[in-house]
Amino acid sequence: MKADDGHELLTYADDANRLNRGGLQTTAQHLFHGLAPSYDSVLDYATLYQDRYWKRFLIEEADLEKGLRVLDLACGTGVLEDYIEGRGCEVVGLDLTERMIRIGKERRLRAGSLVVADAERIPFGDETFDVVLSCYLPKYCRTGGLASEVQRVLKPGGRVLLYDFTRPRGFLAPFHAFYVYGVLKILGAVAGHISRELEFTFKELPEIIRRSTWDQTMPEVLQGRGFGQVGKKVLSGGVVTAFWGTKSPASP
Repeated sequence: MKADDGHELLTYADDANRLNRGGLQTTAQHLFHGLAPSYDSVLDYATLYQDRYWKRFLIEEADLEKGLRVLDLACGTGVLEDYIEGRGCEVVGLDLTERMIRIGKERRLRAGSLVVADAERIPFGDETFDVVLSCYLPKYCRTGGLASEVQRVLKPGGRVLLYDFTRPRGFLAPFHAFYVYGVLKILGAVAGHISRELEFTFKELPEIIRRSTWDQTMPEVLQGRGFGQVGKKVLSGGVVTAFWGTKSPASP
């Protein structure tokens, strides 16, 4: 399977070994395989409807214009495309979990392109996209590998904007911790009566968030990969943090 620029696309069937190379990526596939059928609604319940606010913030900050080519990394079932719709952009969604992509194609026929692939090995050529967006991805990646690939596929002057859950810290840490270690685990216990796969998802996710330090390294990593105008915003009291940056026209 090829992208429209002639580059080969990685698909679940084409390169299963690469997509399942271990660590957090394998864990992510297990987490989201079971979650895929109910992903759209679970996003609302699990985030107490804050995900809608976070996505609107990301899109507004991106200031998308007609004709831009946008890459949505870790697109899931393509939920973010609902927020981009009507802006005249060409959107490509990429996710590691084949079941997510399959359901996304069934539910969002307007989606221009949904691809099963690895965000640290993006199957598109250099300087292909104007904007790269991502929700909930960094905690599953090596920040350096992710930033390098994003830098490679962005056009000079292109922008990356992303957000993800962050480990509870600061004066709001007790409230944040209650959400991460309380609400999500309660959802896991309830989900266990519906699906063992859903139970696994909600029991594993809090531990992944607890161990993650992606937000502490991301600013330096982006700057080290040739991004300028690096910005940060803590959302919902620190439950998630958003970062963005602009690829320098002089980047190699």
